[in-house]
Amino acid sequence: MAKRQLTPRQYDRLIQDYIRKKEIVKIFRTVTDGEANIHGFILEMSNDFLLIQTELEFYLNGYAVIRKDHFDSLRCNKFDKAFKKILTKEGIVKSDYGISKKIHLKNWQTIFASLKSHDLHIILECEDLKEPVFLIGPIKKVNNKSVSIQYYDPSGKLDKTATKVNYKDITLVKFDDRYLNVFRKYLKASRK
Repeated sequence: MAKRQLTPRQYDRLIQDYIRKKEIVKIFRTVTDGEANIHGFILEMSNDFLLIQTELEFYLNGYAVIRKDHFDSLRCNKFDKAFKKILTKEGIVKSDYGISKKIHLKNWQTIFASLKSHDLHIILECEDLKEPVFLIGPIKKVNNKSVSIQYYDPSGKLDKTATKVNYKDITLVKFDDRYLNVFRKYLKASRK
């Protein structure tokens, strides 16, 4: 991760302003494999987490949760304002902005418990490990220090057992996007 330009308190004020004004922002992130930037609206902020509604090709397509200490910088400039203007004129901000499900952002345990209670499949990433981890699937178990995900592969086959991931390794969780919501309809039985 690159050195931040602002203090945590300055970022908090900036983020609160972006949330209040419903600004679209680019969140710059550096991970083991390079850049992993996110473009979208920051919907909520807690002491440790950000909930972001992600934008892709002029659509609001799902949500991401990241740790507040896991971004390099934020941008809300003329390019982002142009994006917001287009999304507004297309009626997308009015029809799709926000989230109807409550996600408790206190810690990873409350986040995963919330996602599990809404029966959401997720993408979970541990991007800072020497060998980054990518898991996709339903949440099977939420513990004090870890979460277990029943991974499915690109052919839609579910693993027979869930994969356990420690919270300390998690950098990104995505949920409720078109990819996840469509893919889950076509999952196959567990492997033998």
